[in-house]
Amino acid sequence: MAFMRIQLSLAVFIFGILHLSGQDFKTYLKENALKFEKADSLNNEIYNALSDYSLIMIGEMHGTNEPADFVRGLTNLFTGKGDSVSVGFEIPAGQMEAYLANPEGSNIIKSEFFQNTPDGRNSSAWVSAIAMIGKNPLAHIFFYDTDKKYSNSRDSEMYVNIKREILQHPGWKTFTLSGNVHNMLLPHRGEIKTAYYLQHDNDLELIDKMCSLNHVYQTGSMFNMMNDTLKKRDVNYPPSEYSSVTGYENYLFLFPVNVADNYSGVFFTRRITASEAVSIK
Repeated sequence: MAFMRIQLSLAVFIFGILHLSGQDFKTYLKENALKFEKADSLNNEIYNALSDYSLIMIGEMHGTNEPADFVRGLTNLFTGKGDSVSVGFEIPAGQMEAYLANPEGSNIIKSEFFQNTPDGRNSSAWVSAIAMIGKNPLAHIFFYDTDKKYSNSRDSEMYVNIKREILQHPGWKTFTLSGNVHNMLLPHRGEIKTAYYLQHDNDLELIDKMCSLNHVYQTGSMFNMMNDTLKKRDVNYPPSEYSSVTGYENYLFLFPVNVADNYSGVFFTRRITASEAVSIK
């Protein structure tokens, strides 16, 4: 229900902005949604829409395939154009020591994180993304979460870790994948999140070079933690403007630059598919 309230409030807010300029939300969405066929195989329209950004943050519901596929698609798209990229995952570096010591695909699930993280991030989708991106010579993987999962300083520490990576690779593109609260551009329930810290950092100067996207969907399934239980769950939301205006199965939609919202835009997939947890235990 919280997800649907976010969609509704967002549509109402954007509609208010656009109405003042004589254009309604549905018309703007229909005219500006950029269709793509598959999340892991993106087209030149997507590149042209995002290529001016230095930092692109992707927010997800854990335990789904599509956001990780989208990050792989972005990596392949940008490196195919000759860009070097850093790709960060919401994982503590200290829990990926086996992989960092020897970045082979088999060492991903041998690392502590994928054996002991029961919240949906230890998914086959994240394993595949790390393994495939790790083979790309123009891509560098980093891990930026903190071990302090329930600490009030968690988002500020993740911000510091991402900032460090950006400063180490000036001129590179940086992509991150996290839960969709951490990449909110506005405070959430009175708390400042990772994306807000990054956008307002004076050293990084990202105010107009940063794009934060949330994954929006209508129906399907996910494998994640709710009410302290990790399991597969089906979702089926009523039709919304996002799902009904274009008829597209998948698209990227960026909000007008004068809209202040939790995100810079959305990537929409009509269906989501569950990605189950992996463990060698």
